[in-house]
Amino acid sequence: MAGSAIETTLVEAGLRAEIRLLGQLLGETLRAHEGLALYELEESIRLRTKALRQDYVPEEEAALVRELDRIPVDDAARLIRAFATYFQLVNLAELERQARSVLERGDESSDLDESVARCIEYGVPAERVAAVLERLEVRPVLTAHPTEAVRRSILDHQDRIGQELARLRAPLSARERDRVRQRIATQVDVMWHTDELRSFRPRVLDEVGNALFYLERTFFDTIPEVQQQLAEALARWYTNVRPPGAVIRVGSWVGSDQDGNPNADAAMLTQTLQLQRRSLLTLYRERVRALARDLSQSRRLAAVSPELSASIQRNEAELGDYAASLNPGTRDEPYRRKLSFVWRRLGATLDDEATAYRSADQLAADLDLLDASLRGHQETAVADGDLLRLRRQVEVFGFVGARLDVRQHRAVVQAAAVEVLERLGGGPGQRPSATVNPPPVSLVAARWSAETGNLLATLNAMAEAQRIASGSAQTFIVSMTESADDIMGALFLAGLAGLHDLGADEPRSEVDIVPLFERLDALDQAPATMTALLNDPVYRRHLDARGGIQEVMLGYSDSNKEVGYLCAAWALDRAHESIAAVVAAEGRTLRIFHGRGGTVGRGGGPTHEAILAQPAGAHDPKIKITEQGEVIHRKYARPETARHNLALVLGATLEHALLPAEARRPSPLWREAMDVMADESRRSYRGLVYEDPGFQAYFEQASPIEEIAQLNTGSRPVSRGGTLAVEDLRAIPWVFAWMQNRHLLPAWYGVGAAFQHFASRSGGLECLRDMYRNWPFFRSLVDNLQMVLVKADMRIARQYASLVADERERERVFATIEGEFQRTRNAVLAITEQQSVLERQPGLLASLHLRDPYLDPMSYFQVRLLRELRHLPVGDTQRAAHLQAVLRTINGIAAGLQNTG
Repeated sequence: MAGSAIETTLVEAGLRAEIRLLGQLLGETLRAHEGLALYELEESIRLRTKALRQDYVPEEEAALVRELDRIPVDDAARLIRAFATYFQLVNLAELERQARSVLERGDESSDLDESVARCIEYGVPAERVAAVLERLEVRPVLTAHPTEAVRRSILDHQDRIGQELARLRAPLSARERDRVRQRIATQVDVMWHTDELRSFRPRVLDEVGNALFYLERTFFDTIPEVQQQLAEALARWYTNVRPPGAVIRVGSWVGSDQDGNPNADAAMLTQTLQLQRRSLLTLYRERVRALARDLSQSRRLAAVSPELSASIQRNEAELGDYAASLNPGTRDEPYRRKLSFVWRRLGATLDDEATAYRSADQLAADLDLLDASLRGHQETAVADGDLLRLRRQVEVFGFVGARLDVRQHRAVVQAAAVEVLERLGGGPGQRPSATVNPPPVSLVAARWSAETGNLLATLNAMAEAQRIASGSAQTFIVSMTESADDIMGALFLAGLAGLHDLGADEPRSEVDIVPLFERLDALDQAPATMTALLNDPVYRRHLDARGGIQEVMLGYSDSNKEVGYLCAAWALDRAHESIAAVVAAEGRTLRIFHGRGGTVGRGGGPTHEAILAQPAGAHDPKIKITEQGEVIHRKYARPETARHNLALVLGATLEHALLPAEARRPSPLWREAMDVMADESRRSYRGLVYEDPGFQAYFEQASPIEEIAQLNTGSRPVSRGGTLAVEDLRAIPWVFAWMQNRHLLPAWYGVGAAFQHFASRSGGLECLRDMYRNWPFFRSLVDNLQMVLVKADMRIARQYASLVADERERERVFATIEGEFQRTRNAVLAITEQQSVLERQPGLLASLHLRDPYLDPMSYFQVRLLRELRHLPVGDTQRAAHLQAVLRTINGIAAGLQNTG
């Protein structure tokens, strides 16, 4: 495969060369294993689709489509794999380029440094910076992605190729360069022969293993490094402000998200925590052993603190047999000897022996003894090396790893509360007293209905996990929250498992009960819901025991699916602002949790820009953000990009909390504009998606949604109700389907009508331009829209529309969609004062457009294969081959667009 379509216009010479090399190696693999004829056919198709992009001629497109339709299915599948594999390699090269660009900046701490310097520029006093740092908390939360298309095996091959590409950038002899090239060629060959389709739907345990990969490989080292960057920035700009402790921690839903996933249960929660614990303890042992090799100071040449000496003596008494087995020379090497005992106790912790560490605090105390002794004897530089990194790792991860959030639907919570109260012989009126003084009930799952039994067993597992390691599973999220009663029901059930004791003189609670507001009505009512909740006397005792911190989650996916992009974005912003005001008025602290997806249609977009665009009055510097699927790999697969992204999020959170809010506060006129446009956008979006009688048929026939449901991508079903009805579908496959057919409808539909409606008012367009120039929220909204408008393609979308059987309905619905797309595009150009979308970001525009010659053939093939598959009778032997080929196009297009749902 030539690879020239992308190479010729990308400016980075290194990236061009790597793409060219990977394309050449894939071409060699194709010729060797699939034959010259297939390779030449692939090149011919690519050149013709490229020509169509440069000079579109409808007759030429029709002729190409006819020729593609005549290619045998087996050959079509191999061509699809060739284009898809090329995208995997290009994505790899771009990921490597991103990592390299971070390193080439020279000062990796510049992102955080710039954020702290900006505080100086705006005159933020040191006392305020210190106060915010004490409360600062950033938590990326990993979630299992139901439509994650790329197999772990493929990602592993990409990683190995990336490592070899890095070697090629170093000075090498001609012979060594040939060896590296051969190793890359071997990996490309193996990758070509690795099926990108999963044979079976992944188990929850497989998803847990994937999350552990990032915990071990990336987060374990990069989070301490980002904390070091913050410390260095503070030392440069605020010399009197002490660096904070752990400000970044990792959260996860993998293994604990039970909403609609029957495969995630109480036992899986416990197993996930056990796997994380073992992984962490193993990592700690490796780092302690490495430290023991390095810290070889002798008592004859260096003094140590009496506290460290006393600690070693205690260890020798407690671990006599192990002490006797140590090299006698370590008696004169106190740091090495102490670390040897730490290593042994970590092993005992792994095996749950008597000499185990009972908590991470005990491990931290041992490491602190080493630190204090070094600093007390003029060895600060040694203390600030790998020992400081390990101390930070223990502070961040403890014996927990990623802190698990449990999520469950409000209907399950309410039903369980009713079932328990009925078993107790009471009704709703008994619940407040039973929450304060929980009655004894069986927590054995078999003694209850299936859902109630699992919920009670899960709460019991959370309580047990908290006893083993505080913070390991302390969050319970109630999805689709509608009222304070949903949260109070969860608090009642948590008490039955011993997660709180609110009747004590000093109330105790080891669980955060988190409302998740997702639907428009719930978002609009959220301030009233929170007011009722925070004024409930029982709940107030619970919050007192939780340090006054109330976590609230906002759901971007379902709100967007319900009312469209613009209306949902404004509803979420208003809800955040109002909730923050309510929580502050009650003297509490808000931890906001943004449930954002990877695509704009689910609240995606640059995370740091979204943080800066938060409501100006929402000051509490505590934030959680979901990270999903291919987004996790793009951000965190490489240590360099992981550091960069974490630093951006941390810096944006600091800036939002510290910089003057006045400039970011919208004027009343802007608020009125958003109110008007949100209503108009909602009417337009729902008028098509929920009220047009022909829309459901159009969606099912013009997209591969039925085939996506058969793709073995995640452990969770794609639908809550078991049907493909819009109301039942989860938001992720809903967006995935529209990505595949290049409509991208959920991310823009209704926006054009809203913008046009308001712009037609006197002074309306100038008002929108003023909003874009001066309001971060609106600028972020419009800029995310620009990327969507470039990725959407009505010419390719029309090909998918041809799959709709009813010609009149097909033309009617597609004309409606195409008309709104043009309105949206024209309005965005008018607001941003551009001649073409993204004209001010030519590099990004080129990168997006240059994928089209490889995407278009897969779209043509997908349309053809879907049409043929749907005409084959059930039981026809050809169906299996057609379905496999369709699934390959789904994977390939997802790789090309770098988005699923």
